[in-house]
Amino acid sequence: MTTPATGVILLVEDDEGTRGMFETALSGAGYTVHAARTGAGALTRLRSESFDLVVLDLMLPGITGPEVLDAMRHGPTTAQIPVIVVTGATLGQRELGNLSVVTMLRKPVDPDVLVDAVYLALHGRQL
Repeated sequence: MTTPATGVILLVEDDEGTRGMFETALSGAGYTVHAARTGAGALTRLRSESFDLVVLDLMLPGITGPEVLDAMRHGPTTAQIPVIVVTGATLGQRELGNLSVVTMLRKPVDPDVLVDAVYLALHGRQL
């Protein structure tokens, strides 16, 4: 018997199609998903809501993914939230500096791979 998935996830993705696909997959797996299309929207939600995990695109309009991650890591209520980066960018850990992430998935990402990564991240393991 498998354990049902639980957790509240902030999905930060500017591409509507990708966001919809990821939201459908994560919701279907049992997670509560809240979405933001921009870095500014993500920061607003992070200040007013509680999340167990953030799925973050790096290439966002305005405030970028690395800027969101930096703000999170310096926030008293967001510093410990696990983050999975999902991006088509060629940035690597070096470009992210010391801003720790659970894992980085390269687009295109199969929704099942994302669901597995979220499950592992919420249970303290990395891919």
